[in-house]
Amino acid sequence: MKIKNKRMKNLTVLFIFSALLSCTQKYDGEVNFKSCKMRYDVIDEEKEKQMYGQNMIGNQWRSESAKQKLALCLCEKYLQNRDEEIKEKILEIYNADMDYFHRQKSFKRNDFDSILVNRKEIFDYRILVE
Repeated sequence: MKIKNKRMKNLTVLFIFSALLSCTQKYDGEVNFKSCKMRYDVIDEEKEKQMYGQNMIGNQWRSESAKQKLALCLCEKYLQNRDEEIKEKILEIYNADMDYFHRQKSFKRNDFDSILVNRKEIFDYRILVE
């Protein structure tokens, strides 16, 4: 009888542990090009909004931050090997309309060399929240 109770307790603990793991499982998004790969958490935005209200960091924000990091990685790769495909991808990210990372395009367009020189400022993926 004791062995049966112990086995039942072990199964119960195992069941509870596996249920907790499945509830906390995170999903990942990914942006990649060539040898650069950036992953980011994909969250349940409704739960996030309930917890943090207007200060939540949504999936769009996370995705755009990952693209900014990808562009930084690609700039470094381009400086090592001037690959035209990498250049095109950097320009694609630079010219993309983003919700959180706006570029001042109304003034003079930056040439590609200026983008490379100023890459850390242009593709800064950190956003300060007041």
